[in-house]
Amino acid sequence: MIRHSNLRRGEILKIDVVIPTRSRNHIRSELLKALSNNFFVNKIIITEEKPLSIARKNACLKASTEWVAMFDDDVIIPQNYFQEILKHINDDVGAISSVTEPVDPHLRAYQTVISKFFPLQKIDTAPHINNVLIRKNVMKNYNPPPLFLSEDLFLREHVESLGYKWKVIGNIGVIHVGKRKSGVEIGAAYRRYAHYNLYQLSRRFLARLIFAPFAVFFSRKLTTAFILWKENVEFFAGWLKG
Repeated sequence: MIRHSNLRRGEILKIDVVIPTRSRNHIRSELLKALSNNFFVNKIIITEEKPLSIARKNACLKASTEWVAMFDDDVIIPQNYFQEILKHINDDVGAISSVTEPVDPHLRAYQTVISKFFPLQKIDTAPHINNVLIRKNVMKNYNPPPLFLSEDLFLREHVESLGYKWKVIGNIGVIHVGKRKSGVEIGAAYRRYAHYNLYQLSRRFLARLIFAPFAVFFSRKLTTAFILWKENVEFFAGWLKG
């Protein structure tokens, strides 16, 4: 059984769970099944508040546990999720998330290619907020702008500004079923809120340009490279527009 060093001797760590969603009907049944009757789950808080950045904060503050798990409504987690994620709790850690495997064949193939050259958990522009264990107390003075896109980077910056680490670990079996979002809108949001510096921006552009053709070998779809290139162009069009 997993215990936290800050808890009283013999006390088992319990976790409240937050699921932000546009509608309860959108929550993956596999996610709810994995959470129901789970030994580590204390209670489940479902919020339909908008926008997402504000919904996360307010729902977390309703939790009664020291640590809160947040899941997007379009992820599927393994039954042993908490056993794996709780191993990484430490006094200097404010949040722990894990790399997810996308269902989208083009993104999955691209992710596979990148992982051959660089550990996905080391990419500094991907907090993987769709599954994250976070300290409730970091939300108390968190005042994000009201937004949906790029809100994950705002939260990570806030956690780190408090002196905590945002720790990303490798894939432990979490699957992301969500669809790709508009590259133009994402690019505009990243420019508007200055999430990328010039090095990160150039790195993203070159990575998509160079590695997209190799993703074809993993997706076995000739359209993969063109879809990834198209998204790359859309992102930079949005960035210039933003």
